[in-house]
Amino acid sequence: MRAVGTAARPLARATRRISAARGLTIIGWHRVDGQSDGLSTGVDDFQRHLDTLDEWGATVLPLDAAVAALEAGTLPDRAVALTFDDGYASVVETAWPILRERGLPTTLFVVSDSLTTDLRFAWDRHEPEHDRLRLARPEELVAAAASGLDLGSHTVSHPWLPRLTPDELKRELVDSRVALEELLGRPVTSLAYPTGGWSPAVRAAAADAGYDIAITVDRGLNTRRTPHLSLRRAFVPTEPEDLRLLLDGAYTMLRPLDSWRRRGGPAW
Repeated sequence: MRAVGTAARPLARATRRISAARGLTIIGWHRVDGQSDGLSTGVDDFQRHLDTLDEWGATVLPLDAAVAALEAGTLPDRAVALTFDDGYASVVETAWPILRERGLPTTLFVVSDSLTTDLRFAWDRHEPEHDRLRLARPEELVAAAASGLDLGSHTVSHPWLPRLTPDELKRELVDSRVALEELLGRPVTSLAYPTGGWSPAVRAAAADAGYDIAITVDRGLNTRRTPHLSLRRAFVPTEPEDLRLLLDGAYTMLRPLDSWRRRGGPAW
């Protein structure tokens, strides 16, 4: 992928230069802890990612403000929104203090089952019990939100949404939003599709459930033509050089692979 991205970078940069329309880059992580492995990003690597954003000249905006500016045509150049999926405790304990110190707004998407149960994701069950796999407790989320961390929904139980019945889909989307709104005492209008799984029917259900913004894992720049309920996003590679390729738009040409993966469903 790095070789493909490096080859595509000159064209991506040229396209960005000649395009009159400015776009929004959305990037994401899962957890930030002591190592870079799987879903984890080491603290030092995370700091390097943020340094790379700064060196690139990114203007980091809150997600809702960025989408509003995208719609209005007032988005600044090199606009970026930062996100985290799943609701791991390391985000509120480690990542958010670093981001807050740098003045970087962020959205964390939370699986609402974690608010009432000792939830452990299927992909973490083969790992030894470790605090880095813990999900944030409700009181931690409330405290982080009070200090400025934006919270959105990641459904009730993190299923592959395209496979659900209409009633199951409605429950996952509506009940998670309601649970978070009751916890925070404010509206929750953003959603991240678990594992990026979406379809036109899922997108329509998200609109019916009251969401204004929904995030996929389809790579590429968001423009005014991008539907707000299927915004493109890429997770950050470990190496800062790979992040530069992503920011320059070099991986946009891989979007057909994302569409193929979305049709097939998750590997687990």
